[in-house]
Amino acid sequence: MSEEKSQLQGILKRLFAMEKAKDGRFQKRRFDLYGLELLQVTYDQENQDWDILDHRLKKHYHFDNVDLVAIEIYDLLRDVQLTF
Repeated sequence: MSEEKSQLQGILKRLFAMEKAKDGRFQKRRFDLYGLELLQVTYDQENQDWDILDHRLKKHYHFDNVDLVAIEIYDLLRDVQLTF
C-alpha cells in the first residue's frame, strides 16, 4: 500500500506544480513508465482544465478537477504495470 500511496502523492505533486507554474498558459508534463512515454498531461491555466493524452490507446480524457486527473493517471499507469 505504501508504494501505491507514494505513487499517487508523486502524481499529485507534479499536477500541483503545473497549476502553480508561471511560465505560460499551457503546462505540459510527460508520464513515463519503463522508459516509454505513456501519457502527456496538459493543464490550461486560463480555463483551469486538464487534458490527458493516452499514447497507447490514442485517447484524450478531459477533466476539470485535479483529483480526478491524478486518479486517471494512476489508473492508466497501473494498467500498464499490471500488464508486465
